[in-house]
Amino acid sequence: MHEDEGSTPDKLQAMLDVIGRSEPPSESGQADLGRLRADAAKAAGVLIEFYGDAALERAKLIERRSPQSHFARMVAAEVGRRGKRN
Repeated sequence: MHEDEGSTPDKLQAMLDVIGRSEPPSESGQADLGRLRADAAKAAGVLIEFYGDAALERAKLIERRSPQSHFARMVAAEVGRRGKRN
């Protein structure tokens, strides 16, 4: 499933943003790092399922489009880790 670069990454970015914001901040105002990691793993799974072997390339594209997003970096790192296990 490889759609053109313009449409699908935007849709996936929106999905990743929703996943990243799915948990409200903790009482201290800081995002729960454990929950953020779990969300990043979930998003990485979606990318891997959707793009297969090209998932890391797509994760890096999303990361480049969102250079300030720690969540995008976490997703790219998780996709990279999963790819090394295969």
